[in-house]
Amino acid sequence: MMSFAKALEIIPRQICDNAGLDSTDILNQLRQKHSQEPEEGIWFGVDVNEGSICDTFKSHVWEPASNKINSIASAAEAACLILSVDETVRNPQSEQAQMAGRGQMGGRGRGAPMSAAMGGQGLRGMGQNMGGRAVR
Repeated sequence: MMSFAKALEIIPRQICDNAGLDSTDILNQLRQKHSQEPEEGIWFGVDVNEGSICDTFKSHVWEPASNKINSIASAAEAACLILSVDETVRNPQSEQAQMAGRGQMGGRGRGAPMSAAMGGQGLRGMGQNMGGRAVR
């Protein structure tokens, strides 16, 4: 929950940065106002004209709630989709190659694959196909 609240702080931070204000100072003022006066401080936001914070309701800065709800819901949905990409995009051939490289597939646990082409003898079964040179 705190991470989500921290992520929402990007909005006043970006407003401060765009206006050329010290975003750290403004955010500290907002946090202080919101924590010390929860009822009165609920409408406080960034005042780009004065370079501080102000009561945005009294300053006639209003935003429709439907816009905020839609923006926050869309952002949360996008974040969930990004986090689930590794569950969605999978290449089975790549996974098999990775598992084979780690010795997790196709062996008897000793790294010696059992193959009909090798007669079940590993490289020794290929002695006839190597120009008469047998592998010892």
